Amino acid sequence: MENLQKSRLIDTALKIRYDTAHSNAEEFALEFNKLTQSDEDPIGEWLRLMRAKKGNLDSENTIVLELLVEIYRKLELLEHKIQGDTKIYTPLAYEGLITTIGHSCFALRDSTLQENTLYYGRVELPTFPTRIIPIYFIFHTHLALVEKIHARDENEWDSYVASKERALIRSIKSNKGV
Repeated sequence: MENLQKSRLIDTALKIRYDTAHSNAEEFALEFNKLTQSDEDPIGEWLRLMRAKKGNLDSENTIVLELLVEIYRKLELLEHKIQGDTKIYTPLAYEGLITTIGHSCFALRDSTLQENTLYYGRVELPTFPTRIIPIYFIFHTHLALVEKIHARDENEWDSYVASKERALIRSIKSNKGV
């Protein structure tokens, strides 16, 4: 709750799929752990290991390397589609749209969430590369409060919120200048 008071809510439009956490708790827990494991993304793991061994790579090389890794991921995705392999996620009963986001909280448009109920969800975060972030959240007073999220995913979430805040500030400054 303390973070909620410090967080500004920023307009956004993110897809989320969710369900009550108790409806399929074991499957949700397995998926939650699987989605952030490094073996899901061997090329990303290799890149992290290279950074760990050599420290931060030269900034010019880092950009080229990130782009090559993303091209590799896209080729791998196309290969899986051609072979008919697709990632199968645990079915979730509801689909929604996150309309505002903050650090450790968000609001859904037209939600029928029950007060003080724990939910499991997957948020499609439009970062580079696009990430599916598994979260557990509780709906309380018109806001969903993130209860559980992996550390790496939390960093991505916070980076996304910060980038949206910067874009809003730039927009406000450019409108004042006109």
